[in-house]
Amino acid sequence: MSSDDIHLPAGLMAHAGHSFPWDLVVLFVLAVVLGVRLYRVLGRRVGMQGVRQERPGGGRFGFGPQKGGAPDTARPGAPPPLPGQTSATGGNGVFAPAAAPEVEYEIPAPVTRVGGVLADIAGAFPGFSPSGFLKDAEDTFRQVVPAFAAGDRSALEKLLTPAALDGFSAAIDARTQAGETQRSDLRGVESLSILDAMLVSAEDGVRTGRIEVRVVSRQVNILTDRQGEPVLGTEAVTEFHDLWLFERVVGQSDARWRLAASCPA
Repeated sequence: MSSDDIHLPAGLMAHAGHSFPWDLVVLFVLAVVLGVRLYRVLGRRVGMQGVRQERPGGGRFGFGPQKGGAPDTARPGAPPPLPGQTSATGGNGVFAPAAAPEVEYEIPAPVTRVGGVLADIAGAFPGFSPSGFLKDAEDTFRQVVPAFAAGDRSALEKLLTPAALDGFSAAIDARTQAGETQRSDLRGVESLSILDAMLVSAEDGVRTGRIEVRVVSRQVNILTDRQGEPVLGTEAVTEFHDLWLFERVVGQSDARWRLAASCPA
């Protein structure tokens, strides 16, 4: 294409003989490029986003649906693991010592399946209420943890079912034979939640109420050997999640709900 084929607008013909302002064009292009890069940087969100933590589920004792927890891996015939032995949360799980807050009770609504079973249990056990039961369960928890650490069988006998007591006694005997010492300092109970409930009837007509509770607590729990060296646990205050199964037989004079089994949540 020759220069004769180029037709400039009439308004530019007068300036055709002058040099084109390439410096202004370069500055304009640089300004556009810098503006786009600045927009991209300022338009981004910078920082960490929160991660939602799901609470562990229940349903570990053979009644009621599973709620997302891992399967129970306790050995047959072994005593139920107590809070502080195998139920520490993942990671460090360390919390700074603080004043114990008010314990939170979580009770299923009456319209739920578990809430309906709790109503049936209230009909079978006069004076029963879910909140009153959780208060008794909290008291039992606060007594069982130090009693097991101290090997106090007489105290455990009042709080456990006969089958659970046999398992706990065997664990105490094994610990004593190995020369190990258990230290369990319960620093606080955070919450108790009713996860499941059942009212079962045996062939002989005896009815038994069962209620599964998740307990969240803060403890200093450590097991030491004969030389006082740590075998399991830590000196730090650690949060524990445990599932406790309570039982009570309808018609018995004993009004206490006893611990029948426990495992990590």
